[in-house]
Amino acid sequence: MPAIRSARNRKPPPDGFDDIEDTLLEFANKMKDAENAPHEGKRRNEVLWPIFQISHQRSRYIYELYYEKEAISKQLYEWLLKNGYADALLIAKWKKQGYEKVWMMRLFRDPNSLRQAGQLTSAFFFSL
Repeated sequence: MPAIRSARNRKPPPDGFDDIEDTLLEFANKMKDAENAPHEGKRRNEVLWPIFQISHQRSRYIYELYYEKEAISKQLYEWLLKNGYADALLIAKWKKQGYEKVWMMRLFRDPNSLRQAGQLTSAFFFSL
């Protein structure tokens, strides 16, 4: 039988968590707002999209801190993954070589996906 996890059995966060805790709390507050938003008259995917988007942003924030900026330690990174602050499978996709290029090529081929994403602006593409 597996051990039961409780708050008193949980290890304290490693050093450096205090530096990013405020940002993670902001993501948690946004997530609560998205979960409690009214959903009458909306389709299921319209309700779930903001939740996925916030989860994606939080995972990307942690990914960039560890892999690109090298601002957090390996212990803190692994602790964040273990405690559910980031999606390890999503980060594994980002670590693969050429992932960003494949994603951009998909956007260029399908102009409707740009409208659906709502994140990219035409100014970005003019700067290329």
